[in-house]
Amino acid sequence: MPDFLPILVIAIICLIVFLLVFGGGGLIFRPSRTYPYRYLPADRTIEFYNFEVSFTTGEEKVGYVKGEVSNGAFVNEEKRVGFQVSDPDEVSEVLINLRVWNTNYYGRLIILVNGQQVYADYPPVGEKLIGFDKDILEKNNILEIKAENSGWKIWAPTVYIFDSDVIVNYYGKKTKSFNFELNDLEIEYMERARIVVYADREGIGDLDVIINRVKVHSGITTIYKDFPTSVLKTGNNTIEFSTEPNTRYDVSSAQVIVFFE
Repeated sequence: MPDFLPILVIAIICLIVFLLVFGGGGLIFRPSRTYPYRYLPADRTIEFYNFEVSFTTGEEKVGYVKGEVSNGAFVNEEKRVGFQVSDPDEVSEVLINLRVWNTNYYGRLIILVNGQQVYADYPPVGEKLIGFDKDILEKNNILEIKAENSGWKIWAPTVYIFDSDVIVNYYGKKTKSFNFELNDLEIEYMERARIVVYADREGIGDLDVIINRVKVHSGITTIYKDFPTSVLKTGNNTIEFSTEPNTRYDVSSAQVIVFFE
């Protein structure tokens, strides 16, 4: 019996070291199909909470101004109006649709947005689309329209009679990605992998789920689907969620579940 004690002590020490190295909280003692009663990782759920993915396209009129501007020796009349853009980062193009009804062409028509000049020329009578850098836009904006001074024509000011719209085009794709880690032991003994997603949808588009650049699902929620374990790897893994045009998903919970043999 005394000869057995050193062996027992060594066995206990080895077991403690094994648990410390591999993390006792992440291991369970249960039979493996290959090696009965081997220590294996516990089935693991990696969860991501409360996020949104969307894809917006469309056109919106966000501002309007009409009237007369003039500038001369004895008069200077300008137009100034505010307009709002809900999400400037999602704007793909911004235009001023200018309609000139009458003018004497004594000077140029000048247009400023947030204090920056975006147009200065002699627009013809009729309709003209004027584009400018969308980076000028903020959530709250100021459109100013004025006439250039008529100069030596002191008997008459420059006059423009017009109306105009400010139009923004949206093309915004909002995705969401997360990183998660898997260790060597988990990859070695992984038997199955599953994606589970609970979300509310606006629109008709699918929700796409991509893991490590491989699309593992495309469809509407709720999602409850196994995917090939070969998609996953030791170390850092990336999962990305996106959707199709004119659709939004509010995701309350997304899970990657890995099962072990």
